[in-house]
Amino acid sequence: MAERAGRLDQHAAVERDVLVRYLDAWTATALRSQRGGTYVECGGFAADALRVFGEFSDRLADHHLELVIVGSAVPAGVPAGLAVRVAEDPRDLGLTGPVLTHLDGPEAWPLVAPMARGKGHEVLITAPAGNHPEQGCSVELVAEDGEARVLVFVTADVKHLATFKSELWAVDEFAGIRYRDPRDAEGTLVDISLTPQLLRLRRALLAELARRGGCPVGELQRFTLLETIYRPEDALGALTSAVTAGEITRDPEKGRLTPRTVVGLP
Repeated sequence: MAERAGRLDQHAAVERDVLVRYLDAWTATALRSQRGGTYVECGGFAADALRVFGEFSDRLADHHLELVIVGSAVPAGVPAGLAVRVAEDPRDLGLTGPVLTHLDGPEAWPLVAPMARGKGHEVLITAPAGNHPEQGCSVELVAEDGEARVLVFVTADVKHLATFKSELWAVDEFAGIRYRDPRDAEGTLVDISLTPQLLRLRRALLAELARRGGCPVGELQRFTLLETIYRPEDALGALTSAVTAGEITRDPEKGRLTPRTVVGLP
């Protein structure tokens, strides 16, 4: 029992770090907008959210920012200027404008569609891995014994997706937890790092080139953003190593790879 609790603590630490990092970036963007924003917490991270909002306390009075806590009480430490309310069902809130919702657990899946519906509505889900729907950007957090949980980020904004990917790889390197792409048939495990191992991505890009033929690097960067757990800049590193190994051709033949460089299979 204690060993299982330790694994759950490892998973929760990574989930919390990703959530806090993205919430920090999201809040900064919301406070630059006249519409402000609403954060809906349906898990156990309300206290963490309050700490993030507290870092923006000097700006809260002049902007609309609201925290909605579903199914639990309001923790201590609410910063001045932050609107807070408690709700029973997130689907009944009728929210407009930018909304970020955190859902937790297997019961979260039916809530994803209604909470992601609307311009500027985004959802971050933390749940046990397994038969979760294939939607949004998914990454599995795998412990040393193979037990896994999944993070899923749903957004219609590719810029926000790129921000989420950046925060995903910037988290602290927690011992015993590695990432896995649910779409990877080989189940490759990747250490959490600002400079991740790119062999899995390299294979995916070669397969994509075989499918579509020659194309600009920028298109493969977009594929990387939308169809893998990696960042667009990681595609440059993977493609550069593939060029060096003679696995792909490039036009022009010299210079650094750019989004306009055309690559293809020999």
